[in-house]
Amino acid sequence: MLIQTIDDKIPVLDNGTPINARQSPQGAWWLVLLEKAYAKLNGNYANLDGGNVQEALRAITGQPVMQY
Repeated sequence: MLIQTIDDKIPVLDNGTPINARQSPQGAWWLVLLEKAYAKLNGNYANLDGGNVQEALRAITGQPVMQY
């Protein structure tokens, strides 16, 4: 099993807003970091084309996922 890590540096626009995913209204950053991990798994952000959280979780963990 290949284990990789990601840092917590998020790509942002000139005004400091994250380029893609955003912090949740409750202040959580996990979706932004999940997107970064998924981009790394796919080579880079340019290789991402839409998608959803379930797709990323399944690809990263190899486990089945469900949406409620």
